[in-house]
Amino acid sequence: MRLFIMKLGGSAISDKSRPLSYREDWVRNLGNLLATSIKAGDKFVLIHGGGSFAHPMALAYGLSRYRDYDQLTGVSFTSAILHYLSMKLTITLASMGLPIYPLRTGSVYVINDGKPQLLIEPIHIMELLERGVIPMLYGDVVLSDEGFSIISGDDIMLDLGLRLRPTASIFLTDVPGILDANGNVIKELTRASIIGERVTRHIDVTGGLIKKIQSAVELAKYTRTYLCAIWDLGSINRILNNEEPINCTRFLPY
Repeated sequence: MRLFIMKLGGSAISDKSRPLSYREDWVRNLGNLLATSIKAGDKFVLIHGGGSFAHPMALAYGLSRYRDYDQLTGVSFTSAILHYLSMKLTITLASMGLPIYPLRTGSVYVINDGKPQLLIEPIHIMELLERGVIPMLYGDVVLSDEGFSIISGDDIMLDLGLRLRPTASIFLTDVPGILDANGNVIKELTRASIIGERVTRHIDVTGGLIKKIQSAVELAKYTRTYLCAIWDLGSINRILNNEEPINCTRFLPY
């Protein structure tokens, strides 16, 4: 069985400059590609980010760090909007014949000592895959030893990648890879270049990009790992066919 874990980043499924925007056209185009791959026998686990749905809400209530009771309504609103986005993705992809099986991340993950802890056995996910559905999780507000914490889609990618050891893991965004300061795609990014800061200081870093890179480089120790644009179907298809993409960044663990 060929298994792929794929993260649909917030910028891949929404326009982060416009609250509650949804890039249905990009999702549908990806869905067509996945449908072809599934017919060939491939299996997928999908993870998605919050994008312009959850990020403004989490920011408004300061959920990057839980402090007191006044934030609990923010937990409710953020959880609700993430569930809403997950349902939009489910309906879009299911209407194309993809058997999406959404899992509420807050029901299967907690965070202890700053690390994700899966509350179900990985065999449960494997059993879903064997039954032919596509499990889908997402970044969420979850219980933690600090009260509540945000678990990112990148955290889930790394944790499930370590547990399931997929054929390849693919981070999808709205750009064709990690870009240098001149806007060119960095074809390969290694652990040594991250640790030595010989490359990262030349990357146009925004938001949580460094954390994403660190997660991807760690994941690369266990599986082929890439960052591509969701709209670059040719490159994604090459990865699914065990070929190297033309316009993506591959992460290497050394």
